[in-house]
Amino acid sequence: MVRLNSKELLKKLRQIVLFTKICDRQFSIPHCYRPLHVKTSNMTKPNRSFSLLLTISLSACSVPLTASLPKQSLESRDTVEIRLQAKTNPEQGVNKITPSIMEKAKFVIEQRINSLGLSGVSVFVSANNQLVIQIPNLKDLTQAKRVIGTTAQLDFRKQKKGTENELRARMQIYQAATIERETLKTSNDKKAIDDNEAEYRKSVEALKGIFERTGLTGNMVKDAGVSQMGNGSNAWQIALAFDDRGGDLFANITGELGGTGRALGFFLDDKLISSPSVGLEFQGKGITGGRAVITGNFTLETSNELASQIRSGALPVPFEIVEIIDCRKSQIQKSDRCK
Repeated sequence: MVRLNSKELLKKLRQIVLFTKICDRQFSIPHCYRPLHVKTSNMTKPNRSFSLLLTISLSACSVPLTASLPKQSLESRDTVEIRLQAKTNPEQGVNKITPSIMEKAKFVIEQRINSLGLSGVSVFVSANNQLVIQIPNLKDLTQAKRVIGTTAQLDFRKQKKGTENELRARMQIYQAATIERETLKTSNDKKAIDDNEAEYRKSVEALKGIFERTGLTGNMVKDAGVSQMGNGSNAWQIALAFDDRGGDLFANITGELGGTGRALGFFLDDKLISSPSVGLEFQGKGITGGRAVITGNFTLETSNELASQIRSGALPVPFEIVEIIDCRKSQIQKSDRCK
């Protein structure tokens, strides 16, 4: 315990008196204690009553002061608010959203936001299993939606035996549906959009159908980075480093696939993003060293986003963006909820 002499005690007393006056005047807190009648003429011995009064005075004022601070509007903070809804995932054995799931999701979102270099961001759990993210001074809303709204559940699957000649054809159908899907984003033809969406979903399921799970997932990846592919290409790739268990699994899987013509599928949120084949030289022994590379049509931006999501970890359950309140100053029309 720190002991104060009479002069120091008197100084502390004056500070508390000033603090309680400010507290009472600015925040209308009637229960701030006022130590106005403490005598300081005889304080050579430790004064326990003053110590108790000092403690009560500080604690009584500090709690209501924090709780009563005026809340700033989203508009005054030039902020975008994104609201995410958690969804159960029966396929993964998640039939109920628990508080621990929401807390883990909050942590993952915070890690992803940090990777974007944004500051002043608030992430909190709301009612009805929702996460609320408030981002001030946001420049690229599209990028934020991609990074925040993607579950990023990565897993590695092996192509089934007897389907060696089916992958190319199914991939072509999927790619055609994907290109048309992007084109129709600016269209008002509802029938064409609905037809394409049905074809797109069908092609995604068709690709999934020729792969089987291996037990190797993104949870076993300890690091992920990006590098540019050679030959002066503008394409980028994601380099993965597995933990010990993941490295052993990866070696076993690639040893089984080596030289067979069957692919190793890299799936992100149940969608095939890369499907390299494993060379004959790895047959039996597999690719050792605990490292792998994901290739595809990645730009520097999208490869960095995926690497960041892998490093941060997957969200424990899927989340859906259910509301965006854009209160940035650049927006002409704003929601009433911005105020």
